[in-house]
Amino acid sequence: MAIDGTTGKDAVRARVVAAEDIAAGAGLLQAAGDAARETVELAAQGAADVTRATDQLAAAAAIDGISDAVAGKAVRDTIAAAATLDTAADVQAIAALMAGVSAADLDRGMVLASLAGQLRVASDIVGRMEMPVLSEFLGVKGRQLHGLGVNEIGRAMAAAALASGMDGMAERLTALGLAEVAEGLRELDTADALLDARDEAASAGIRMAATGVAELSAAKAEAKAARQLAGAGVVMVAQGAGEAGAADGLDAGTSRAAAKATKGAAKPAKSGAKPARTSAKTAAKSSAKTSARTSAKPDKRARG
Repeated sequence: MAIDGTTGKDAVRARVVAAEDIAAGAGLLQAAGDAARETVELAAQGAADVTRATDQLAAAAAIDGISDAVAGKAVRDTIAAAATLDTAADVQAIAALMAGVSAADLDRGMVLASLAGQLRVASDIVGRMEMPVLSEFLGVKGRQLHGLGVNEIGRAMAAAALASGMDGMAERLTALGLAEVAEGLRELDTADALLDARDEAASAGIRMAATGVAELSAAKAEAKAARQLAGAGVVMVAQGAGEAGAADGLDAGTSRAAAKATKGAAKPAKSGAKPARTSAKTAAKSSAKTSARTSAKPDKRARG
């Protein structure tokens, strides 16, 4: 009975250890499941970050192309503005020259008009002196000089008008050139801003790509850890199941030992009963024989 008690205690301890191992295995499997879910989340986040990083880098490349186009346009506008300003300067110079020519023409026209008036006066005086031929000659020359003077003054006025128009054109060309220069400068500023945006997008893309790669690496490590946890959990559960089977085996051994002990206690009682029955039978036979002998003796006396 002491051996059976020890075996029962071993079975109980085995069941306790089996339960602990199975619980530990279940905990490891739960941790493996959590790690697997975290692996999936990290992998998804890493893939999303890598995708966003690719988009950021593509956007940076597109911005770089736009920046180059804007910078090229700025350079072209600046060159055109310089040409416009050069043209404005040339027109201004021509306008100044025309203004000088108109002033000279005006002076010459006024001189011719003055000479024409003097000849006309001389013609009138000679006519009064009864010199008609000379008077007519002087009158004709006076009229010719008058016409030349009027023409010179007309050319001077036309030259002045042209100079004024050219001066206005020069001012407009200058304003246009300055506007083109300002536009070119704004475009250069825009190109610089686009370059800054390109650098920021590229930096963000690189950082995001690094983050995505790190997340994918973490997901890989997490997946490895999840596999290890799952393997350890399966081992622990299997070990616990083995220990539970061993406990069942100990219980079965205890039951068989108890049954054998019960049968062994019953056998001596049966062997003791058999001699008692034999003694009773012997006593009965002896009593019968004695009774028969007693009854037979009087009969013999009677016959004598």
